[in-house]
Amino acid sequence: MTGADKQSGRTTSGRDTEGIRGRLDTLEERIAAARIRHAAPPEPETQARGAALGQALRLATEMVAGVAVGGFIGWALDRFLGTAPFLMVVFLMLGAAAGILNVVRTAKAMQTEAPPAGKDLPQGVTDDDDD
Repeated sequence: MTGADKQSGRTTSGRDTEGIRGRLDTLEERIAAARIRHAAPPEPETQARGAALGQALRLATEMVAGVAVGGFIGWALDRFLGTAPFLMVVFLMLGAAAGILNVVRTAKAMQTEAPPAGKDLPQGVTDDDDD
């Protein structure tokens, strides 16, 4: 007898133990089935989203950096030469042009790294967009 059985004065027979084990197995199966039913759906491709977000932030940074550097150079030259807003405006425009040029270059580089159109489709899927 186990300690709990001695205290209650009850004995367990082999048949009771088998019944308890059967109910335990049934309960385990029900829990496993419930876990499968309520499992979280698979998350979408977060890696692809993260890569796209990284590329967008890179392009935005390229643009902002060009304008900021151009503005700073113009401001510094205005302070040094005493030509108040003239050079700052000119260099802001040059910085914006440089930023746009950097964005275009970066976008072209990203485009050449990407797989050709239609090559990234799953096996057996055809691209019917041209029809």
